[in-house]
Amino acid sequence: MNNDHAMAIVCDLALCIGREVTRDALLTQVLQRFLFHCACPVGLVLQQLPQGEYMIVKAIGDEQLIQQHGQPLALPAWVSDGEQFSLHGAIPLPGSRPYPFAYRLRIEGSYLMLLLSPKTEDGAEQLCHLFSPILGNLARAIQLCRDSEQLALRQQAERVDMQHVNESLLKAIPIPVCYQDVEGRFIGCNPTFTQITGISRAELLGKRVDDILPPEMADEYTQQDLEVLRSKQPQSFEHSLNDRSGHRYQVLNFKDLFYDHQGKVAGIIGALVDITHIRESEQHQRTLLFQTIAALSSAIAHKDPGTAGHEKRVHDLALAIGQHLQLPQDRLDGLGLAAMVHNIGLLQIPADILTRPRELRPVEFELIKLHPQAGCDILQQIDFPWPIATIVQQHHENMDGSGYPQGLQSDAICLEARIIRVADSLAAMTAHRPFRRAMSLTDAFAQLTRYAGIHYDEQVVNACLCAWQAGYRFTTP
Repeated sequence: MNNDHAMAIVCDLALCIGREVTRDALLTQVLQRFLFHCACPVGLVLQQLPQGEYMIVKAIGDEQLIQQHGQPLALPAWVSDGEQFSLHGAIPLPGSRPYPFAYRLRIEGSYLMLLLSPKTEDGAEQLCHLFSPILGNLARAIQLCRDSEQLALRQQAERVDMQHVNESLLKAIPIPVCYQDVEGRFIGCNPTFTQITGISRAELLGKRVDDILPPEMADEYTQQDLEVLRSKQPQSFEHSLNDRSGHRYQVLNFKDLFYDHQGKVAGIIGALVDITHIRESEQHQRTLLFQTIAALSSAIAHKDPGTAGHEKRVHDLALAIGQHLQLPQDRLDGLGLAAMVHNIGLLQIPADILTRPRELRPVEFELIKLHPQAGCDILQQIDFPWPIATIVQQHHENMDGSGYPQGLQSDAICLEARIIRVADSLAAMTAHRPFRRAMSLTDAFAQLTRYAGIHYDEQVVNACLCAWQAGYRFTTP
């Protein structure tokens, strides 16, 4: 054997040692290469047990030996002991095939490799001396693989333990929880989900939302799922469901991603929180609030009977304008409340000034101009969910800054105040007063158009015209 051949063998064996990450794959690859270079048909890797016996951990080339994998094996001392690389004599092994010759290679960590042959090989000692540095690396590679496998087993055990903890937690949670894979198929739920919805785990598995929800609700549900997957951020949305008895209730649906042990997105978990009582309480409070506002509006009418019905007309027209401007319902609710009490500050103005059957003198009008701020002072003591006090304070501001009480301009005036400014003006101009006749609608709209962009928001004036063209009319007080 020349030096080039020897070096090729060493390189080949060294390279194959570093390629595998499990002990079984490593021993298979290494044993195959050793058999190839030694021209032996059968090979064994044995691990010594604490009792002194050996156990076959890898066998190649002999089916009977392969079947003994994991079984203890008692070896005579002349096989297990000694320093020589070659063994001459039949080794007592399971099976009927005799192997009168073997290469014996010791591997640190209580491993023994036997390369078996039915005939004696020449040059055995010289060949085996090449293996000495390789066997040290092999021992370290085996240990690394074992450490890696043990770590993987511990991690697997921890994942199983965590799965049991999660399952116990889901069972204990008193709110419905369900989870889906990334394709949108349900893969589980907790008992509370079944108790509330009446859908068992078996009935839920493998289904999609469009199998169990109405089409419009399923579409919203699916869009929320897609948003969670896209943004990788928790999402929540409110919707209604029917329980197993058919009772409809309101829920807040919280959604988030869950991940597998490799950190990849495995699906979406959703929790349903029943907020029916909260919403009913909010609705009750809102009803009381509207009733309170209606009472305040009635107090204004009693203060000045000549303007009875004015707040109602301003309220209705302001909402019609807001709808044409496509304001959301919550904002329309705030607009309506502000319109009902926009003149509440007049309660602080002497009644004889309000009901005087002539045009007001400048000093009297200056008193009247105090009512937006007075209304704000009254209303800011109430914790509204909308900026009612600010709207009332600004409802006599003009776009060019010539209004009162703050002289605000343009977008510094909130939109709701700009809407009430137009509705209030049109309702006032077309209503009879003791000191003047009611203006015709044609003349009133001409005034709005003339001062659009100066006193009034042009967009709001246009929306008011559109509402009238669409059939809106003041109701008879």
